[in-house]
Amino acid sequence: MQATALIVSSDAGFAETMQALLQDWGMTVALSKESTPPETEIVLLDIRQDNNVGLSLLQSIREKMPAAELILINRLDNIPLSIAGMQAGAADELIAPFDTTTLKNTISAALGRWKKRQGKKTLFQRFGEAMAAATFAQAGEFDTAIAILDGEAEESLPADREQPQDSSPPLPPNRP
Repeated sequence: MQATALIVSSDAGFAETMQALLQDWGMTVALSKESTPPETEIVLLDIRQDNNVGLSLLQSIREKMPAAELILINRLDNIPLSIAGMQAGAADELIAPFDTTTLKNTISAALGRWKKRQGKKTLFQRFGEAMAAATFAQAGEFDTAIAILDGEAEESLPADREQPQDSSPPLPPNRP
């Protein structure tokens, strides 16, 4: 598992145990007291003891790392906080105590979701490309329009196209 994770927990022993386990699996791991790696795919947020502090941390992490998959670590008796965490943007949850197989499966699923989102275009980008393709199609350049829609626009745009020359006469200067 080649990825980067951040562990946020007030329980130092738990965080260090998790760090060692994830590093054994080949992940780069930082603890919340260390500097956060720039490309963090997974954040494990321990909210078992901190309750509402965990929610404010979740919102802060979501603002700083919007692309990261955020996994809550919670207690079984803390369902309202689980619901609030999911509504605030957590992607998954682990209920403590959990085994290493459950942890590995949860992290693998989160990495899969993260990788799937990489390279996806926003609706605004897709709309812009559709408008550009429509313009080329309207001009009769159907191959170029299809290339734009297929994401091959850079290599298939006509290179021999000349810039249009302005053949209109110059405007007379404004006189009062």
